Amino acid sequence: MVRLAGIVGAEQAPVVLAERLERRLAAQFGQPVRDPIGWLLGRGLPQRAECYAPACDDRVRMDTGQVCPSCELLIEDRRALRHRVAQAVAGVLPALEPEAFRAEVERRLSREVARLAAEESIRREHAKVERARREEAWARQREEQDAAQAEFAARPCVECGVPEAAGLCLICSEARTTRRALESAAEFAAVAAGLPDPAAAGPLGVYRARLETEAEQAGERWRAQGLPEAAVVWQLRALAEQLVTRERALALEALLRGPQAQAEAERVAGIERARRRSEPEVLAAADEAARRCAQALLAQRLDQVRAEVQDPVQPPVGGWRKRMAEYAARPLEGEILPVPVRFAQAREAVSAA
Repeated sequence: MVRLAGIVGAEQAPVVLAERLERRLAAQFGQPVRDPIGWLLGRGLPQRAECYAPACDDRVRMDTGQVCPSCELLIEDRRALRHRVAQAVAGVLPALEPEAFRAEVERRLSREVARLAAEESIRREHAKVERARREEAWARQREEQDAAQAEFAARPCVECGVPEAAGLCLICSEARTTRRALESAAEFAAVAAGLPDPAAAGPLGVYRARLETEAEQAGERWRAQGLPEAAVVWQLRALAEQLVTRERALALEALLRGPQAQAEAERVAGIERARRRSEPEVLAAADEAARRCAQALLAQRLDQVRAEVQDPVQPPVGGWRKRMAEYAARPLEGEILPVPVRFAQAREAVSAA
C-alpha cells in the first residue's frame, strides 16, 4: 500500500489495489484460492511490471488505468525483430516450405534474442563497473571535501587570532561588513559634497573619518550600557547600513535639486503638455524623469569618486632637468654617497673630465 501510495497517491492506492486483486482473481478462471495468504503474497499483491515503467502492472498503467504504452513499445520492438529475421530468412532461403520456414525463423530468432541478451548483460556489467568506479571517485571526493572543510574550519581568525574560526570569526566578519558599508556611505557623502562642483568635494578620507567617528561614538555608548561585544558589532553593522541609506538619500536629493535633473523635468513636462495631458499627469511624468536623471547622475558620480580613489591624480613631476637632477641624486646599487650629489655638480665633474 505504501509503494502504491508513492506511485498513484494515498487516495487512489486502495482503488488500484482492489482492481489488481480483482484482475488476479479473474485470471484464476473460477478456480478457488486454497491458501489465501500464500496467494496474496505470491500472486495477488506483488506488482508485475511487463516493462521498465514504474507504474506498469500487468501491462496496465496504475495511474491512468489505460494500456501501458511502454509495454506496447516493447511488443512492437519484438514484432519488428521477428519481421527482420523473417525477411533475412526469406532473402537467404526463398524456396523453403512454410513449416521449415517457420522453424528456421524461430531458430534464428532465438539466436538473435540470445545475442541481444548477451550484449545487454555485457552492457549492464560495464555499467555496474562504471557506477562502482564513479561511486569510488565520489567517495574519495567527499573525503577530500570533508578534509578540506575540516582544515578550513580549524583556521584561526586572520584578524583577531581566535582559533577554529574558519579564517574569520563572526565579530571580525561583521566588522568588515561595517567597514565596507561605511566606505559606501562615504562615497555617497562625497558625491553630495561635490555638488555642483566635484572639485570641491575634498578627499574621501574626510567623509570616511566623519562616519567612522559617528559609528565609534555609538559603539562606545552601547558598550557603556553593558552590551556584549557581539551585540555591539551587530548594532554597528545595522547603523552602518542606516548611514548608507541616509547618505544615499541626501546625495539623491541634492541631485534632484540640481540643474540637470530640473532641466530634464522641464523638458519632459513640455513634451507631456504638448500631448495635451492633464496637469497631474504632467507633474508625475516630470518627477519621474527628474528621479531617473538623478539616479543616473548618482551612478556616474559614484564611478568618478571610485576612480579617483583607485587612481588618484599624480602631481606634475616637472621638466626633464628636474627629473634628471632627481635621478642623479639617487645612489647606484651598492654605492654609498657621503653627501647629496647635485645635478650641477655632476655636470661640472663631467665637463672637467
